[in-house]
Amino acid sequence: MPFPFGKFAKVCAARADANSSCEVAAARPPMKHDGDGSRAGTEDEEPGVDWSHFGLDRPPFRAAVDPDSYFPSPSHEAAIAAVADGFARRDPAVLVDGPPGVGKSLVARKWLEHLLSDVPRVVVPNARAERPAELLQAILFDLGKPYQGLTEQELRLAATAHLLDVAAEGSYPTVLVLDEAQHLGPAALEELRLLGNLETRRGAVLFALLVAQPALREALRPGSEPFAQRVAVRAAVEPLTPAESADYLRHQLRAAGGEPEKVIDAEAVSLLAGACGGVPRVLNRSAALALELAAGAGAEQADVEAALEALDRLGLAAEPGGPAEPADPVLLPHPARAVEPARAGRGKPADAAGGDEAAAGRGPKDKPSRKRTA
Repeated sequence: MPFPFGKFAKVCAARADANSSCEVAAARPPMKHDGDGSRAGTEDEEPGVDWSHFGLDRPPFRAAVDPDSYFPSPSHEAAIAAVADGFARRDPAVLVDGPPGVGKSLVARKWLEHLLSDVPRVVVPNARAERPAELLQAILFDLGKPYQGLTEQELRLAATAHLLDVAAEGSYPTVLVLDEAQHLGPAALEELRLLGNLETRRGAVLFALLVAQPALREALRPGSEPFAQRVAVRAAVEPLTPAESADYLRHQLRAAGGEPEKVIDAEAVSLLAGACGGVPRVLNRSAALALELAAGAGAEQADVEAALEALDRLGLAAEPGGPAEPADPVLLPHPARAVEPARAGRGKPADAAGGDEAAAGRGPKDKPSRKRTA
């Protein structure tokens, strides 16, 4: 891993496959060529796509957080910059929120990659804690410290001692990343506020990064919770625009070693980009399924038909008249040409409209017409 995650990373690594990946493979949907699809999508099943068929080195659309194929959209880049600024100022806490699947966890992972290796960190991937003891146990677990069979006060003292010792030895506060932070209860948030009160001569010993869905922003309105006053930065990760969604799909294909125009038809890219609401997780699922269907049909490229079937299987409706360009352009009459006959009897405007034609040598023929209209 590019940076240490503590005990959570060790548990994940122990369960990883031979490629040392902590990804969770997406279930493969039943294919038309499978015949009986009752076993399709099981975890024990071998992957159904040979990605080299499309000239790819690996699966291009992964279900797990993948910093190696990070797509730097303006919203994601702004969120990373906001977190970095908050840490540079030694703010007590920073909130990164957004709808599910937009890449909030990826923002945290990319920011952690930018930190120096000697910055201490604790990562809690599922901050489901109603009581202070549950939050403290999760922190001590990631630190590899004893966390079972202790009273709440003993847990608090153990966490406090560790934070103070680390701050005394180094120059940086401990970074605490709490993912799924919308599940933190009021008592746990108050405990987090109290931990933020710990200081040394160099300043606070804890920097909290909360990664959450928008519900937490509503709960942390200024004045509603004491902890709300500690949240100095609130950065929102927005869904991608249709144009960004299309660029995202092409970026993932390039990151997997492929040539986007040869893997997915341009019209299919536009169709997927317009139907997935700008959510990278949904884009990954739909594009991966479209490629799977194309491979099952023996096609060299995922076309519009594969994209439409993938969207249908996922319950996503293709936007009528969306980003895909029409096959045959429709030529409409120029508005000025349409109104010219009606305006021909209005003197000077008619002269101006016919000026170009007179310059082309038809002036003498126009003179009787002008006399009649006068």
